[in-house]
Amino acid sequence: MSKINPKKIFVQYRNKMTPYEPIAARKYTITHSDITGELFIVISEEYAEDKIKEIRDEVRLSWEKREGKPTLIGSVLVDQKGVIENAKIRNAIFYNEMPVALEALRQADRFLFEEYPHLNDAPVLIHFISDDPAYNKTYDFGTIGNYEMKT
Repeated sequence: MSKINPKKIFVQYRNKMTPYEPIAARKYTITHSDITGELFIVISEEYAEDKIKEIRDEVRLSWEKREGKPTLIGSVLVDQKGVIENAKIRNAIFYNEMPVALEALRQADRFLFEEYPHLNDAPVLIHFISDDPAYNKTYDFGTIGNYEMKT
């Protein structure tokens, strides 16, 4: 996992979201700047459509219950209508950079995890959306607690 500078992670809470609640309706939209290396996490009841760029390189996640346990379920758009880039390359980039996005999310919402430490055990499942069955898969990225920043 690459080293993230916490000063380059920016979080924005919208609607009724606070650093501590609610959990159930919490949705994350993660975007970034290729130029500055900054990561932007919007925490809201809805995905931040206004932050999504034409190249569709955002990561979306939300809390769901799976088998009675909190689980972070996410998605990325590898290819489909409107995505111009090569699916194989996009798939590899998303897969290799997902730990960076998850570390940024864990850092951005660290107050929630401090308040509810059991959430660190939540599995992270990311669906890579593609028209090509070779890339249309759901990956298990372990638990979100694995992405806590070490100081």
